[in-house]
Amino acid sequence: MMKASGADKSRMYFFDNLRAAIILIMVFFHVAMGYTTWDLKWWYVNDIQKNSFFDLFVFATDVYIMPVMFFIAGYFAPAVLLKQGLVLFWRNKLIRIVLPWLGGVLMIAPLIAYSAIFSRTEAPPSYFSFWLYDFFGAYYQQAHYWFLEILAAFFLLFTTAYSYKPEYFKQQLPCKQPSVRFFTFFALLSAVPFFVANLFFWVDAWVRIDILFVIQPVRIGLYLCYFSLGIYAWKQAWFSETGYRPPLFQWGIPAVLLLFLFLFYRVNFTLSPEISPLHKAGHALLFSFFSLTATFTFIAFFQKFADSDAYLWRRLAANSYTIYFIHQCVVIPLAYMVKNLSLNVWVKYAGVSVVSVVLCFLIAEYWIRPLIVRGNMEKRKRLTG
Repeated sequence: MMKASGADKSRMYFFDNLRAAIILIMVFFHVAMGYTTWDLKWWYVNDIQKNSFFDLFVFATDVYIMPVMFFIAGYFAPAVLLKQGLVLFWRNKLIRIVLPWLGGVLMIAPLIAYSAIFSRTEAPPSYFSFWLYDFFGAYYQQAHYWFLEILAAFFLLFTTAYSYKPEYFKQQLPCKQPSVRFFTFFALLSAVPFFVANLFFWVDAWVRIDILFVIQPVRIGLYLCYFSLGIYAWKQAWFSETGYRPPLFQWGIPAVLLLFLFLFYRVNFTLSPEISPLHKAGHALLFSFFSLTATFTFIAFFQKFADSDAYLWRRLAANSYTIYFIHQCVVIPLAYMVKNLSLNVWVKYAGVSVVSVVLCFLIAEYWIRPLIVRGNMEKRKRLTG
């Protein structure tokens, strides 16, 4: 395992690196959406080149990327709250999550939604007209900023529970090792809200609540389960020197088997207009068990091989949030530039993916980050001056 000199041995670098890796996978995921065979009318840029591999890649990736993110958020939430206190905790969440969510939804998401019209229409309406009359109606969406909305809601639930019963949110020593029965119970538990909501909603449906808020009713219960599992994992000191450390092969082998089983089931039993409750139950179970095994396979892999603060990991981790925030602003123009080119689909996908990641990193590291650092320095000068 590579360790940079001067590394803080108490810090779990693998979580920083895993979060950065998931953000990069998210970029690859969003690029792949334009190359699926579905010709999605709501997706922003659909390429003329298609390949069914991207259908499978999107199906599989869609299962685990958000559970990993919510688990990590839940894992660190109690420690941050205990360190900062309730007021400072929410002050920081307001600055880092709520305000960026509002800015993204009101300023950037309309541009992203407009690209779906612009990329398909020879004479699209003006952007100002679209934003004023259409976006907040039938075209309303949050793009990828919905994650910040749901995360803020989960933090609100967490801090409410903490205010009601703070003694529960203390680490328990000695560490309690989870059993196979525990993880089986969790997988079954997280499958329940998925299945129940799927009886009433399409599995990928978005539902608008009030003016600004949107949720995925089939997924939100499962995401809350992973956020809560992260809190529980912190309480039990998982991943520490004396706590539970997921074994890679014991999680990885079932994850690979479930990957193929899930894809087979997803393609053959969940795409018809009418899906029976029995098939929806099977989908919920496979989604839940694959999500769990994939999540802990990623954690086990990164704890074993990427628990490092080496320079590249450190810079990727430091810029991962910015890359998440801006990546569609880079992916969409690049995808639009090449969408009608008669090039090999793999060349186009790889080119757009690699260039998107590199540009996002360079913009985050050498433009946005210096602006933020300079702004913080000027703010401290005003406060101390």
